[in-house]
Amino acid sequence: MRSRLTLLATGLVIVALLVAGAVMVLVLHGVLLNKADAANSARANEIVAALADSDPAQLDESLFNTDQTVDIIQILDSTGHVIRSSRRHPGGGLGEPLKPGDEVIVDGAAAAPSDAEYRATRIGTRTVGSRAVVVEVGTAEAGINTLVLLVAALCAAIFPIIMIAMAALTYFFVGRALSPVELIRRRVAEISDADLAERVPVPATRDEIETLARTMNAMLTRLESAQSTQRRFVGDASHELNSPLTSIYGLLDLADQTDEPIDVDTVRTLLLPEATRMRRLVADLALLARADERGTPLRRGDVDLAALVAAAGDRLEATTDFDVRVDTVPATVHGDPGQLTRVLRNLTDNASRYVHHRLTVTMTATATDVVVSVSDDGPGVPEAERGRVFDRFVRLDDARDRSTGGSGLGLAIVAEIIAAHDGAVGVDSGPDGGARFWFRLPLAPADNPRP
Repeated sequence: MRSRLTLLATGLVIVALLVAGAVMVLVLHGVLLNKADAANSARANEIVAALADSDPAQLDESLFNTDQTVDIIQILDSTGHVIRSSRRHPGGGLGEPLKPGDEVIVDGAAAAPSDAEYRATRIGTRTVGSRAVVVEVGTAEAGINTLVLLVAALCAAIFPIIMIAMAALTYFFVGRALSPVELIRRRVAEISDADLAERVPVPATRDEIETLARTMNAMLTRLESAQSTQRRFVGDASHELNSPLTSIYGLLDLADQTDEPIDVDTVRTLLLPEATRMRRLVADLALLARADERGTPLRRGDVDLAALVAAAGDRLEATTDFDVRVDTVPATVHGDPGQLTRVLRNLTDNASRYVHHRLTVTMTATATDVVVSVSDDGPGVPEAERGRVFDRFVRLDDARDRSTGGSGLGLAIVAEIIAAHDGAVGVDSGPDGGARFWFRLPLAPADNPRP
């Protein structure tokens, strides 16, 4: 990158110098020609004014003195013959005869027998005796061209030095400017996937490089967090799967060692519950993995949410012995009935683990959305812990037996499913002193009246 920037900058400098050199030479040439034209015109008009009172032969000799700008002064008659000249041996004129009153500027004019070219001002006029003559004053173009070529040669000699110096300076300063980037590259190369705690140096340059370093560190922080979450997820998943597998393997190993079959009661009380638990855990892990990869798959349709809530209440009344209260309102949402049923099952199962006597499921609706809450009269969720209860493998009481506490994935699945339905989840204190878990969903268009 350093070399490419240097080449690019040098190329731009070359183009700029070439353009500047060409413009300078052209401007200089134009300035010299304008200066010559002004001097020639002034001298010619001075002679024209003198001819109004004198004959050409009687003009003051000083009018025909040349200087650094004016190189030739001549007066021609109507036939083109030179009748007065600043040259000792005059030749021909610098152009054809002109009518009195005409004035022209001639470029590249030559006066025989010399081959020298002049930039001349020619004016047609009349003498005191009404004789038609032409006054011509010229500047040798050789001097102008020599000066222009000298400047061009100086540019050709100096510009390469300037280009080389600019290339060297650009290479040096680009290297200094990119040195923080090189430090960032080296540090990133040293960071391994085994340890993402390292951070790149942040230069105090207040420019894009500082922004790049801060962005890189923010990315490393996210990667470190994702890696930590992944490792914790894998570790927790392995631990959760190991528990039922250990129970099942222990019983099978015991049967193998004793050569005695496993009785039906053991199958019903130990093997089937552990196998069921492992199957549910694998299904939960698969659901979360799919959600991480491409989002929670949904089969959307209009869903009578009140019917799902009532069914969840009926299931609780049929499978538990505590007081279940259900309060529903008519509400239709656009979603996946199977996934929403799973949400209600996970929330009610979670509440049933901690309820003492009463579990309440209520629905409230507004003009745009509906809220379903599941409350219990258990110990509740400490306010400091409410921000992480929907994370994966989170148990607020690590000492709780897993058969009571669950796998720690139920609420995480609730959060994923509700997010896929464009809803929100939360937890706070319930009316009976325990926890109140709730989710909010937008109503289907038919149930969402226009304002």
